Amino acid sequence: MAPEGDDMSCDCCGGGAWNPLFVENGVHLGQCPDCALLFVDDIPAPTARMTEMEEGHYAGTQQINPADRQSSSELIMRERFQGFVDLARRHRDAGRWLDVGCGGGLLMTLARDGGYTVEGIELSADRRRLTETATGATVHGVPLEDVGYPDDSFDVVSLINVFSHLISPTRTFAELHRILRPGGIVVMATGEFTPGVQQGDMLHWNLGDHLFFLGEGTIDRYAEKTGFTVAHHHRRWLPDEMFSREWLRVKGRSGAKNAVKTTIDRTPGGLALLRTVMLRRQADSSAHSGVFVLTPTG
Repeated sequence: MAPEGDDMSCDCCGGGAWNPLFVENGVHLGQCPDCALLFVDDIPAPTARMTEMEEGHYAGTQQINPADRQSSSELIMRERFQGFVDLARRHRDAGRWLDVGCGGGLLMTLARDGGYTVEGIELSADRRRLTETATGATVHGVPLEDVGYPDDSFDVVSLINVFSHLISPTRTFAELHRILRPGGIVVMATGEFTPGVQQGDMLHWNLGDHLFFLGEGTIDRYAEKTGFTVAHHHRRWLPDEMFSREWLRVKGRSGAKNAVKTTIDRTPGGLALLRTVMLRRQADSSAHSGVFVLTPTG
């Protein structure tokens, strides 16, 4: 069960210990000493989370990227999204594909172009409308667990930068196991942290929007608990991935920071200087970007 209120039990291993780390946006982040899962101290109730997603805010006043900016960001990252489709094809090259947290719909479009029959889930109303228009596919506006899919419904389910937003990953993984067909796969991308986590490891954690992060070996514990095998695991050091041309061109929530990124992008040598400074500054960062393929064990 996800921690809520005074219940601080770990969603992954069920342990009762929670080592506090730091506070951002008035939200406390800590880590389970047993399975290394990182999670905030107050997981919102499902109804509260739905309200946040529908209204586009979290942690009181923090804003979620609007649909048009989300769509523009995905187009900039098109090569990365195509990589998720290529990865899926190596394990399951046809069938029904469900994209959970489908955002602006680019991954659904690429999967459809690759021969899959696509469907999506998106809790943000403006993103959902955009994806429905862009893809012509069915996009549900309720959490995965509430859709009511029959057993063995999908060949591929993707969760790209979705894990951290879940209110109970254990419940979600159990539902994924139920709706996957024999031989089906889960393609997942999310943050992953090696030991020694500090607040400075990330420029912004966006706590309140992000509720969970994987620690070292946490995905293996989740897989064992919920009936999966980790068939693919690739991890890239996040500072190396972040301070790139792609990152400069993807716009976030802050207009001022977006302006700075645009200036650096347009300045000759700006990116090279930024990388030199920031990779030195972030040299001890424990933050990584993890990509996984999970397959049901039975």
